[in-house]
Formats: sequence, C-alpha cells, structure tokens
Amino acid sequence: MFTEKEMTYWSLSKRGKRLQKFGFSNVATILGLSIKFMDSDKTLRKIVSLNRDLNDILREEVLKQTLIRADLKDIESKRKDLWL
Repeated sequence: MFTEKEMTYWSLSKRGKRLQKFGFSNVATILGLSIKFMDSDKTLRKIVSLNRDLNDILREEVLKQTLIRADLKDIESKRKDLWL
C-alpha cells in the first residue's frame, strides 16, 4: 500500500513534531503523551506543579485538556481563571 520510504518519512515527521512540542526530555515526552488519558483536574494540576521545566513544557497541553473535559457549568469559571 505505502512504500517503506513513505512510512519512514511519516514516522520521522511525527517524531519531529513530538520533540518540538515536548522537548528532548523523556519524562516530558511521556507525561505529555499521557495527559490525554488523565481523568481529573487535580492530577493535571499536580503534573504542572512538579517543577518549572515541566510547567513551561506541558502547561499548554494541560490547559487544553482541562477545557476539553470541562462540564458546561464549569467551563465558564475555568475559562475565566485560565485566561486571567
């Protein structure tokens, strides 16, 4: 279906985007990829508060997940808090 060259190109492209997004740290990459599967805002808050480097790298993904998983009644207050 696809040539091996095309599959290698796509794989390297995805890897490059992942490295650009989460940096070269293995810990940041693993946490960044697992953010989508965390169930509570409290857990996401704890990830961001681990240390300053992880906060800088993962803050955007964590904030995005907290807004995506928010209930309709909670989303207004979350948006105000996040944007302030």
